[in-house]
Amino acid sequence: MVKRTKTPGKNRKLTITVVGTGRVGLPLSIFLSTMGHLVYGIDTDQAKVDFINKARMPFLEEGAEPLLQKYLGQSLFFSTDFSTIARAKVIILTLGTPVDENMNPSLVQIDKALDTAKPHFKKGQLLILRSTVSPGTTEYVRSYLTEAGFKIGSDFFLAFCPERIAEGRSLAELAEIPQIVGGVERLSTQKAAEFFGSLNIEVNLTDSVSAELAKLFTNMYRYINFAIANEFMILAGNYHRDIYQIVDLVNRNYKRGGLALPGLTGGPCLFKDGFFLVGDVPFPDLIVNSWKINESIPLFLIKKVRERIRLEGKKTVILGLAFKAEIDDIRESLAFKVKKALERERAKVFLHDPYVPGYQNNLEEITKDADLIFLATNHEFYKKLDIAHVRKLVSKNCVVCDVWNIFKTNKIIFTIKSLESHLAKTPIEGLGDIFESKWRDV
Repeated sequence: MVKRTKTPGKNRKLTITVVGTGRVGLPLSIFLSTMGHLVYGIDTDQAKVDFINKARMPFLEEGAEPLLQKYLGQSLFFSTDFSTIARAKVIILTLGTPVDENMNPSLVQIDKALDTAKPHFKKGQLLILRSTVSPGTTEYVRSYLTEAGFKIGSDFFLAFCPERIAEGRSLAELAEIPQIVGGVERLSTQKAAEFFGSLNIEVNLTDSVSAELAKLFTNMYRYINFAIANEFMILAGNYHRDIYQIVDLVNRNYKRGGLALPGLTGGPCLFKDGFFLVGDVPFPDLIVNSWKINESIPLFLIKKVRERIRLEGKKTVILGLAFKAEIDDIRESLAFKVKKALERERAKVFLHDPYVPGYQNNLEEITKDADLIFLATNHEFYKKLDIAHVRKLVSKNCVVCDVWNIFKTNKIIFTIKSLESHLAKTPIEGLGDIFESKWRDV
């Protein structure tokens, strides 16, 4: 049974060790230090630790760097020294939870972290798992700790408390979003709830397996919705209609609307999390097919582009490499699947992203004489492009693949020379497009 509480715990200074200084662990460490706690962040990557100890963020995170500069060396410390765990009242694991080559959950990183941390565990500590894990992983850790001589619920406490933030907005959302707390037994749940309550965060209480499933269900619900949107895009195209217009017809002022728009759907979580669930499902088709649909969209779009232009030897530009807008994270980004597909067509591929180091090239130079522009990420940066100026830069027959509808044409694939005439139409004149619309522009 889920219990909800807003009652804050005792607001006292704690020593906390956060294992992992990635996109979950580092913002969390900074947030905890702003709440008055003494925080030790540890990582096995010495180069990353050295970089952070220069008060610099290794990735984009809104508002993080000024806070890092403020608290570093005061209440916030980073090292590769796992012995800091012995000083902590609360230990939080923020580790990668990948799948192996057969798409099965891998606990390698958790095993390694536990083995390294075990000599430093002390009685009375609370261990929190924060990364997305397969169901039963927290119980697996409980078994490990029991074998190590700890009595869970008596002299050591264990809970799964998933992160639920949007990457890039961690510091704002950590304080806003209710925290799911799932202990392996009653006292562990209580201890973890008191900890998050001390941060003035609303807490939803449950057991560890329910908490693990809640995190996975959240991700899969979004992923399946994206898959439906992408399949509807394909179906609309089969009838020579534009998905953006149809979605608008469904959603506009309709209380049971809510259709999502299509787009490239990737990232390290959505890509793999479904495989944490399908092993025990007799009919895994919905999750598996959602993965197939979302992963196939880049190749589908390139196929449609090939119907418009011969790609061999053509200059092609991919705009946006991050797996979603306004971040610099390229893990499992489908932009690189687009890149491979274009390279197989013997196209000359150029990459650009305003946030990803190494790809922040001059946009005018990279798009000059382009034969294909593929908008892979819907960064606000690209929404501000001057279309008339872009048209002057690219080749006269340049094709655009705009699955995000960044140029607001309500078309996925079109030629740049037709863009201005489309935008010049009044809404009534544009009605002609509804009856002539195809996967190619009219």
